[in-house]
Amino acid sequence: MLEPRDEREFDSLVSRLRDTDPAFTRRCDRLQARQRRRWLIMAVLLWTVAPLCLFFGGWTGVLEAVLAVVYGAWLLRKRSRATEAPAWPSPTDRRPTAEA
Repeated sequence: MLEPRDEREFDSLVSRLRDTDPAFTRRCDRLQARQRRRWLIMAVLLWTVAPLCLFFGGWTGVLEAVLAVVYGAWLLRKRSRATEAPAWPSPTDRRPTAEA
């Protein structure tokens, strides 16, 4: 955990890098896109396994299927929230903190 002053300095450094270095921005955006794609693939796999659990698993399979569907939905929701949020918050997006 960084001190508030150090965190502001780090945020401004990253913001300047994003403004001046397009390659850095592309790499950051690519990392975020890969993570969102992994979440989507994992959700689809979980939803694919759920009917198999129901068919072959008995009452334990029902529990596993419910967990798979819920976790897949959570991953998809997480993916959509990550799409809406910027890759790195700008220093102006942060709420002011009280310094002691």
